[in-house]
Formats: sequence, structure tokens, C-alpha cells
Amino acid sequence: MKTVGQILQKTRLEKKITLEQVEAKTKIRRNILISLENDDFQKLNSPASVKGFLKTYAEFLGLSPENILAIFRRDFGKKEKKKIVPQGLVKPLDNPVFNWTPKKSLFLTIAICFLILIGWLVYQYVSLARPPFLKIYFPDKDKIQINEPKVTVLGKAESDSLVTINKEPVLLDAKGEFNYQIELFSGENKIVVEALSKSGKKTRIEKSVFYQPAD
Repeated sequence: MKTVGQILQKTRLEKKITLEQVEAKTKIRRNILISLENDDFQKLNSPASVKGFLKTYAEFLGLSPENILAIFRRDFGKKEKKKIVPQGLVKPLDNPVFNWTPKKSLFLTIAICFLILIGWLVYQYVSLARPPFLKIYFPDKDKIQINEPKVTVLGKAESDSLVTINKEPVLLDAKGEFNYQIELFSGENKIVVEALSKSGKKTRIEKSVFYQPAD
């Protein structure tokens, strides 16, 4: 079944008429004639303009304008914005392709739960694989010198980890913070702070405190 454009082009070629000749007689620009013969009506302004061009072109070729317009109405429809498109492209707008169903809802719910589970497992793996958090606030440098016989070690660790200072267990508060006083000997004193997680991972920080008694 031939389209409007195919009928117009076939008739013109059979009569050995060029597009330039059609343009001169009908006053329809050549680019519009090409669009009509290619059924490319989207480039034209409105359905009324298209029908006017088709009627004029059909009359020039000796075709029945009524038959040409009837074929045009058969093959093409109008969008709300009055741009011509094939009816096959208009109909899907009235019948959405995507329909939400209970089965799709169930599938989406399962997929979301699966992603949440994967995320939780990854988080647990990372938590178990990494060493526990440990920070020393004081001494705030790796090596310090003081003239007091005692020093208080201040720091913070994960609340569920085991913290020791020079092998002695240290109590943590609810926030994981701790303070521990150490008696110093004259000269260099090594302070070793360790945090041990439930998974057996360990974080170790060493400090050196030089005690120089005041004269």
C-alpha cells in the first residue's frame, strides 16, 4: 500500500516533471516538495499547511485531491502540538508501555533488600578487616620532655576495643575516651598504647617521654 509521498513522486516521475518545474507552477518551495514526497511532514508547520500543499500538488499532477487527502488521513495522525507524525507513533502515547504490577513491586522489594544485605556484609567485612581506631591526645608528640615525675596519657579508642598502656588494661568511658597516669623514671620513658578489636586486629602507638627532674 503506497503512501501519499510515494504516489506524488511516482506520478511526477512518470510525467517526467522536475521539482523545479513543480515549484515554478505551484509556488511551493523545492524543500517542501521533497518533504511531501518523503512523507516527512514533521518539518512542516501544521496539518492545515500540509493539507494545502498536498491539495495544490495533487491538482497540479492531475490527481484527485480528495483521494490524496484521504490517504494522508489514513496514514497520519496529529499530536497535541499539531505536528504531523505517523499514527503508529501516536497510539503508544494513549497506551503506556510500562505498567506497574504487584509482581514488579515484589521484584523491586527483593532487589532492594538484596542490595541492603550486600551493603551490610561489605560494611561488616571492612569493619573486621581494618585495625581499630586509636588516637592519643597527650602526649601530642612522639617525643616530649617534662620535669614532672608523672604524666597522664589522654586518648580515645573504639568503645568495644581493649586498650592497654604498657601492657596494663585501661578503662574506657561510654565515648571510648581514657586517661591513665604513669610514674616516670629519670631519662627516657617508653609509652606503648595498644587497642585490640574483637576480630583480633591491633593498633599500636608509641610515645617517648623524657623526664628531667627539676634542680
